[in-house]
Amino acid sequence: MKCFICGKKIGLLNDKGYTLDRKFICYEDVNKLFNSSSSYKFSIPGDFKKEINQMTSSAILRVLSEGNTDKLFCPQCGSTNVQPLGQHHKNFSVGKAVGGAVLTGGVGAVAGFFGKNTKQTDFVCMDCGKQFKK
Repeated sequence: MKCFICGKKIGLLNDKGYTLDRKFICYEDVNKLFNSSSSYKFSIPGDFKKEINQMTSSAILRVLSEGNTDKLFCPQCGSTNVQPLGQHHKNFSVGKAVGGAVLTGGVGAVAGFFGKNTKQTDFVCMDCGKQFKK
């Protein structure tokens, strides 16, 4: 298999990433994409792999060609025209509902609807409309 960006051969034992449309990418191009040096021949960090798996190959090519690697960009189209929607909230929590019900009776089950803020923020791409979290 070969890297879809640079065309270098990627071995079977090498740690590699792949895009949403199942194209492989080598560790050197992962480092270019994320403006980093933490990916090595046999070790691409899990955070990078997770983000690459949600991106299309055309978005990656657009980001690399325009030099937007240090900016926030859309994983669908590669555009930097993104706007924050707000902080991400976790949804209904069964654990909170059960705990609230045990402590205060049936009224405490409502506690499961109180969300918890996470470290992620929701964004929307103003070009293609894709919503994503970072």
